[in-house]
Amino acid sequence: MKKFISILSGLALIGFGLNSCKKDNINGDYADLPIGSYITLEKVNNTNLNFSDPAATVSIDVAEYGSPVASVNIYLATGSNTFDPAGWKLIKNIPYSGSVTTLTVTTAEIAAALAPDPIEPGNQYTLQNEVVTKDGRKFSNANTPTTFQSFPAYNMALNWDATAVCAFDATASAGTYKVVTDSWVDYNPGDLITVTAGPGANQLSFLTYPSTGIGESTDNVPTVVDVDPITGAATIANQTTGHYGSGAETQVEGSGFVFSCTGGISLSIDVFYAGDKYAAQDFVLQKQ
Repeated sequence: MKKFISILSGLALIGFGLNSCKKDNINGDYADLPIGSYITLEKVNNTNLNFSDPAATVSIDVAEYGSPVASVNIYLATGSNTFDPAGWKLIKNIPYSGSVTTLTVTTAEIAAALAPDPIEPGNQYTLQNEVVTKDGRKFSNANTPTTFQSFPAYNMALNWDATAVCAFDATASAGTYKVVTDSWVDYNPGDLITVTAGPGANQLSFLTYPSTGIGESTDNVPTVVDVDPITGAATIANQTTGHYGSGAETQVEGSGFVFSCTGGISLSIDVFYAGDKYAAQDFVLQKQ
C-alpha cells in the first residue's frame, strides 16, 4: 500500500504543477521536487457552534508537516461545492506557533463571512484551511488532491466542519407544534402536536403517532427524547410506542436536534414494526 501511495502521489504532484502538498516519504523518484506542507489534525476541541452566542467558538488543534509553516488562513466555504475556492471567504489568518497550534473561529466571525445570509441552527458550515509556508507558498484543497484526505496515514486537517446549534431549554421547547414533515405519514403537514417537558430533566415527549386516526390505539405512549443541554443534540433510545390497532408492537429510536432558540425540532426516526425496520423517517416540527 505504501508503494502504491508513493507512486500515486508522485504522479498527482506532477499534474498539479509541482505545488501540491505531499509528505517527504512519498516523493518516490522525484526527490528534486520542492517539499510542500500541510497540517495534521491533533485534536478536535469543539465543532458545535452556539448559534445564539457571538463569542462562542469552534476549534481544532493542528500540527505542521513538511515545509515550516508561518501561518494558516481560515476560510468559510460557501456554495454547493465546498472545495471550489471561488466560494471561499477569508475569516482570519492565525500565526503558526509551537509544535501544535489551535485554530479557533467564533460565531461572530462565521456570521460576518456568511453575511448577508444568517447562521441557521442545524446547518453545517465547512471551514477550509490554507497553509502559508515561511517561504511564502500556499497549500490548501485548492491545489492539493482532495483524495489524499481519504488516506488515514496523512491525517490532514485542510478542512473541518462547524455545526450551528443552540442550548436546550425544556420549558421553552414545550408547547404546540405544527408538523412540517412526517415521512412515516401518521401525521399530515400542518397537523398540530403537543410536545411536553419531561418526564426527566433535559427530556421532551410527544406521541410519535396519534392516538386516533391512522395509528388508532388505546395503548400508545409518548416517545421520550433525550436532549443535550449544551448543543440541543437529540437522542431517542429504543422504546415501545404502542400498537397500530390490534397490530404488532411498534418501537422507535433515532437522533436529531431540538433548537429551543428557534422552536424547531428535527428528528430522523427508525420505526420497527412487524419485524421490519423502516429507517430514517424524517419528523420535523415547528413551534407555533
